[in-house]
Amino acid sequence: MKPLLEHLLARFKRVQQDRKRRIFVIPKWENQLETNEPIRIAIFLFFIFFCIVLGLFATGHVTYSLVFLSLILTSCTAMVLNLSLPKIFYSNSKLLLVFAVIAINLLIAKSVYVWSIHQPGLESRAIYFYVSTAVAPLLVTALINVNAGVIVVVLSSVFISLLVNPSIPLLASNLLSGIVGVYFIQRICQRRDILKAGIAVGLTSLVCAVGFGIINGGDTDVLIQQAFLSIGIGLFTAVLINTLLPLLEEIFQLNTDFTWLELSDLNHTLLRRLAAEAPGTYHHSLMVANIAEAAANAIGENGSLCRVMAYFHDIGKVINPQYFVENQGADNPHSRLTPAMSALVIISHVKDGVDLALEHHLRRPVIDAIQQHHGTSLVYYFYRKALQNIEDCRMGVKILNMDEGDLPEIDESRFRYPGPKPQTKEIGILMLADSIESASRCLEKPSLKDIEQLVEDIVSQKLHDHQLDECPLSMKEITEIKKSFVFSLKTILHTRIHYPKNTQNVEKSSGGDSESSERGPVALIQSKEGMEISSGVHS
Repeated sequence: MKPLLEHLLARFKRVQQDRKRRIFVIPKWENQLETNEPIRIAIFLFFIFFCIVLGLFATGHVTYSLVFLSLILTSCTAMVLNLSLPKIFYSNSKLLLVFAVIAINLLIAKSVYVWSIHQPGLESRAIYFYVSTAVAPLLVTALINVNAGVIVVVLSSVFISLLVNPSIPLLASNLLSGIVGVYFIQRICQRRDILKAGIAVGLTSLVCAVGFGIINGGDTDVLIQQAFLSIGIGLFTAVLINTLLPLLEEIFQLNTDFTWLELSDLNHTLLRRLAAEAPGTYHHSLMVANIAEAAANAIGENGSLCRVMAYFHDIGKVINPQYFVENQGADNPHSRLTPAMSALVIISHVKDGVDLALEHHLRRPVIDAIQQHHGTSLVYYFYRKALQNIEDCRMGVKILNMDEGDLPEIDESRFRYPGPKPQTKEIGILMLADSIESASRCLEKPSLKDIEQLVEDIVSQKLHDHQLDECPLSMKEITEIKKSFVFSLKTILHTRIHYPKNTQNVEKSSGGDSESSERGPVALIQSKEGMEISSGVHS
């Protein structure tokens, strides 16, 4: 009766755990909204309507011409996006973002234009240089990518030149300042990078304003005024982008380098818990972060994203830290478990990590990294141990002349991680860095050749096991990654010089009282520091 009750109780607990377990799956309604074609058409129609209203406001445009012009411009935009940026065209959220920031740009330009035509004296000046037109391309570059930013520069400039103020200087100024802005904001790691981009936009506008002013024979006072206002426009652009960027990040759930910069704060609740409850895993994660970031930068990928992924990739180990070798002391709990049960505990850290990531609202790329950083790899140690156990049993059966059919078969799938395999370059790098950093702990006094062999073996093993098949890394990039790994490990695993003992201190400590004996290590450290200072050695 008692075993039955224990069995039912254990089963009930498993059911409860399964109910609490969260699975990272994108809701169907979200997928439908993201790819729904009627919604995409509605976005285009709404933008056409916006253009018509904008063109009619405070101007004398003919309605039919304006409708036709808006229809042509929006259709051209759709074709350009479909041909050059299909990922944006078929993503309703990103498509909405692109049209939203272009609409903001148009609204700013139109507001300044309408204001200027009601200001005595300003209507005769080149008022188009007073408009901040680089807002849309800079926002799209920061939130999506450089290619999208360049496309938006062209689209935004054409829309403003045709719908707000038809002018060749305006078109040229918008194109030039937009491209310069995209160039300066393509990799933003600090808030000051946005300020630099704004200043670059302002200086470009200044050059255009002065250049076109001189060509058109403008007054010196007007040129000076336009020059100062151009700088002001650049600074205003930087402030506006700094204000809108966090808001758009949250609304459209997009990630920028600022997102990764904030998540790389080691005071994050999960990382502090990892440091306190699984210090070995915490240190391993820091090392993996350094190696993975360097490798990602070496092939031009997002190193900041790799660093954040590495910080959180083993976060699930905080649930059962004592079962992982880097956190174990003298007691090894696996000695009391079967190999299959040990493998189950090891594999469970992936699901536990996803649970914690969802609970703390980590970004989707980080959750993907937690899920995919082991791919469908084999928990090799315990798989080999299980095979050895079966082999031992088989030998015993032969000795006892028993039937081998009663021996259980080893199911390899029970010793493999559930996957999926890495789907992005960054996660592929993380998988390799994770394995290489762990394996490098076994090297004793490694030479450069040992490190190169280790990296080559680990990468070859992952390729042979088809773990990188779904990852878009090319062989050329993998070669560069291996070089980066070797360099990083060489600097991490460098040997240190052996400092000779101070014989006088040793004699005193050995022949003195217990107090001087306790001061021995302190004296040795002081002696070491003294040697570094006097000899100039920095190890």
